[in-house]
Amino acid sequence: MPREGEPARAARPLLAALGLPTFGLAFAISVLTTYGPVVLIRLTDSTSQVGALIGAEGAFALIVPLVAGVWSDRLPGSPITRRLPFILIGAPLMVAGLVALPFSGSIAPAAAAILAFFVGYYAYYPPYRALYADLLPERLYARAQSVQAVLRGAGLGAALLAGGLLISVWLPLPFAIAAATAIATTFALVPVLRLDGKCTNPLLPYEALPIRRLLARRDVSAVAAANTCWEFSFSGLKSFVVLYVVRGLGYSPSVASGVIAVVAVAYVVGAPLAGRLADRYGIVRVLRLASLVYGIGLVAGAFPTTLTPLLVGLPLVALAGAIVMTLPQALLFTIAPVGSAGAAAGLLDVSRGIGLVLGPVVVGAVIESSRSLFDSTHGFAAMWPVIGVPVLLTLLLLRMLEPRQ
Repeated sequence: MPREGEPARAARPLLAALGLPTFGLAFAISVLTTYGPVVLIRLTDSTSQVGALIGAEGAFALIVPLVAGVWSDRLPGSPITRRLPFILIGAPLMVAGLVALPFSGSIAPAAAAILAFFVGYYAYYPPYRALYADLLPERLYARAQSVQAVLRGAGLGAALLAGGLLISVWLPLPFAIAAATAIATTFALVPVLRLDGKCTNPLLPYEALPIRRLLARRDVSAVAAANTCWEFSFSGLKSFVVLYVVRGLGYSPSVASGVIAVVAVAYVVGAPLAGRLADRYGIVRVLRLASLVYGIGLVAGAFPTTLTPLLVGLPLVALAGAIVMTLPQALLFTIAPVGSAGAAAGLLDVSRGIGLVLGPVVVGAVIESSRSLFDSTHGFAAMWPVIGVPVLLTLLLLRMLEPRQ
């Protein structure tokens, strides 16, 4: 733990150990949501049934995180005794779901495996994220989220790149490796929790804040609403950007992969940059500027009918988007009252779940109804203002936080 006045780099070992479960969680959920359909389509001919099972993530994200987060605030004792039970319950459920899914002989046990995974994932994640607020000084929140964002991106990339190769060797292999990764990265918390157990200056006792009082705060509600807008935009974008390039503009899937690669590189660069900028200029100020650039860039995507103009502005817009997606947790932990870190983490996941559910549905409906208006791209250009305007609306929500920036 860095002492007061020491540079932020002194905290790198602690932030790396604390962030490693993020890699395991991202790897696990990416394997399940990306390659789970390969298993499910062998058990049923209904693609809508496959979509409903994988899309159940959004439904679980609306319920389980808030329950787990609030309960982890109310347990007595240190961060170990408050957060660890949920991690120890969630990890086995995730592992059981991953291991059981590829061996399912029918759709019913496969659905049960996916159910177990999502319950375990969302029971684990908010209490784990609350450890950041429990263990770190406020000045390290933004830097910690940068580390976490890089590890999350690495987990997603590793799953997408390695999963296809592994599944061609043996169907259960990527799921087994994802389960082992989730277990191994969870054990990375052992030295962090040992550090908390040896701490000579433990957190002062506090009374857990009721969720009603947390939601009644305008600043907390503003951050949750802004996060819903950001997640709505990102969810709609990732659902239709490939179709926009392939069907809307008429390019090959390999070109679409190149566009996604540019976005991925921007994400890897933007995540650590977000922490440094927030340390220097303040989280709110950085989020407002990044949201302005990101939102304007997305809305402007409605006008080009070829890929060249998009590629010119894509790196800057993707970089701003990476910053926007990195800092919300640090911002919410900064303004949440003492005693509500778990509830705040759960609230952030619930707001993400709302965006996750609404984004693809709304964007898909708008594209379908706008084919005559955007006939040169078969309606797909309509996605850009739909996902850009909510990002610009967050500028109004963030104005509520200006006195705290």
